Amino acid sequence: MKKAVVAVVVGLMLAGCNGGGSSDGGDGTGKFSLAFSDATVDGLKQVCVAFDKITVHHTNGGEFSWGTTSFAAEQSSPECIPAGMSIPGAEADSPEFMVINLMAYQGSDSLQVLSGEVMEAGKYTQMRLSVLEKGTYSDGTPYSHVVTDTDNVEGIKVPSGELKLDGFDVTADATQAYTLEFDLRKSMVENANGYQLKPRGVRLVNNEGVAYIDGTVGSEACLGNLNDAFVYIYPASTQEYGDLGSDFEPFTSAVVEVDTTSGEGQFEVGYVPLGSYDLALVCNGSEDDSELGGDPLSIVDPIIADLVLPIEGVTVAF
Repeated sequence: MKKAVVAVVVGLMLAGCNGGGSSDGGDGTGKFSLAFSDATVDGLKQVCVAFDKITVHHTNGGEFSWGTTSFAAEQSSPECIPAGMSIPGAEADSPEFMVINLMAYQGSDSLQVLSGEVMEAGKYTQMRLSVLEKGTYSDGTPYSHVVTDTDNVEGIKVPSGELKLDGFDVTADATQAYTLEFDLRKSMVENANGYQLKPRGVRLVNNEGVAYIDGTVGSEACLGNLNDAFVYIYPASTQEYGDLGSDFEPFTSAVVEVDTTSGEGQFEVGYVPLGSYDLALVCNGSEDDSELGGDPLSIVDPIIADLVLPIEGVTVAF
């Protein structure tokens, strides 16, 4: 398996930029790039998130916002758009929104959405992503929707229609590359109201301070059945290895993909901040629910303890 490497942002030539904001109180300008990525979630084939605006708030009170003329809107996921249809306005080169299938950008993969946007330097306290939870194509398919493993299409609800996310810094005369990492096992909730996307588990990370962990799982692990196996990543300082939603929940997790020929498993998790972690192999991952709780985790030895994640990433084996 190839060694994982730190994220590299590839700039895209965009047709136009409509970012705007206050220029008072700043100490020069810097450039800002943003990509989207996803950590795996079980039970779903597609997670199509449609959005039409990104807004950031400066500590001096000013705001910057971008719409579809700044997004790499031509990179919308075609599988999220019903056959024979298009995003409203797309035929006139003015799409009303961009839609991304997050499941297509897992692990170390990401999709560039903003590139080289000029912004006032300083601290930004919040990012807000405007998600279209209402609106449908002419066949009734919601703009934002999931496709389940049984091929059911269901709409996604977002509280207040916005994801309110972490703040970040922009340094003058430099380019900051960030990635919005959707940890869907934490942020995508299914309940009586359907599927809800919450900000919990959605992380804005600086690409200069993250790397990847990948590895293999022997075919004999989990009593020879890896079909429900996940790797849980905990801060090395954690007091116990808890399940999702607990006081000691994992920082993130990754599904184990099984090679049908060899029976060996592989996993990859991206955009993890540099530091020390404990890795645990969980054999009953699908029973873990961040909202409802579930059976105790079936964690098997050995635990990979005090793994130091350097900038070039690491490869491990269970």
